[in-house]
Parts: sequence; structure tokens; C-alpha cells
Amino acid sequence: MNSWKKTPVFKKWRSNIEKYKKRKTLKKRSNKDVCNEPHFCKGAKDIPRNLMPQIYDAKAFAKTIKKKYDVNSKFTKAPMANFKPSQDEINKDRVDSVIEAIKNKKMDDNPIVVSKDKFIIDGHHRWAAYKNFAPKKAVPIMIIQKPVQEALGLAIATSTNREKFG
Repeated sequence: MNSWKKTPVFKKWRSNIEKYKKRKTLKKRSNKDVCNEPHFCKGAKDIPRNLMPQIYDAKAFAKTIKKKYDVNSKFTKAPMANFKPSQDEINKDRVDSVIEAIKNKKMDDNPIVVSKDKFIIDGHHRWAAYKNFAPKKAVPIMIIQKPVQEALGLAIATSTNREKFG
């Protein structure tokens, strides 16, 4: 039951991903990208940051995907060491600011959203911060019970808002 694949917003997103992949070879990486570090983003799905979904309320998102698409999710805690990014750029300055928030115990408890095959769907900067600063610390996560492409599709089809980054 992949009815989210028929939504106009999902179809447009897939088209944008394909366009991006065709011109990716022309893109120069920023020197403020933690994915430049050897092996840090190994296995990434190469989705540009500006096309990634953002989930501001994981509990509401979980209810929506269950109600609209009968997809289950699970809330738990896990260390970040074994998860992989799905986006291809993670801003080092933003990661550093998250590390500071963790050190100062000012980190919110919004879970990092992941697919069942351990890819980050939302929360890449928090993932990178924990992976760098406290890789063994168990942090709140929401596991969408679908593999990465389907989990991303669900997030896109539910029209998650995209924050504007610099």
C-alpha cells in the first residue's frame, strides 16, 4: 500500500531528486560540510539537504502516517553510531551548535526520525552531533517501520514543511 507515491508532492519531489542527481557532478562541496570527513557519511543516499523533509512534531507525524497509510512507527532510544545519513550535506557550523546545546544540556527531546534500515529521515545535524560528541549515548528516536525510500516518501507525501537554511 504505497498510495503516497501517487501524491503530487511526492511525484514532484522524485522529479527534483532525479534532476539533482543528473547535475550533481557540477556541485562543489562546501568546506563546512561534515560529509567531507572520510567515512562520516558513508552509505548516504545523496539527497540534497534542501529536498529533505523536516518533521517538527514526531508524534503527530506518527499518527498521520498510521491513519492515512497504515504505517507503524516506534519510539525508543538508541546510540547514533550505527545510523546512516540520507542527505548528502551536513553543515558543520550547525552540528557544532548542536554539540554546544548537548554540552549545556539544552537539547530538546524531539526524536531523530529514522527508517527501519537505519537511515536518518529527519535530524541529520543532531545525528552528526551525537555521532561526533557522544556516539554511545542512547538518544530519542522514532523508527518508521519502512525502508528508507518509503520512509522518505511518507514524510514528503504528508507535506512536511521545509525550513529555509542558509
